[in-house]
Amino acid sequence: MQNDKAMKENPAVCHELLNKVGKPDDFILCKAMNVFDDKYRVNIYTRRMVEGIEGVSISKSYFVKYSDQGALTILS
Repeated sequence: MQNDKAMKENPAVCHELLNKVGKPDDFILCKAMNVFDDKYRVNIYTRRMVEGIEGVSISKSYFVKYSDQGALTILS
């Protein structure tokens, strides 16, 4: 079964998460996508060198709950 509903991004979730856990070294981007209700998948992208070639990878990934009042809880 395919879900055709587009996932919505929320930069406020990234802001709150980075305040809690801090920015990693070589930070590039944080992306928070609403999965369902008030639950988000948050990916932290960093710069990485592999065999002399620079690339980008997801260094951390979180599943969080974010309320309309701005409260963030890391679920996993």
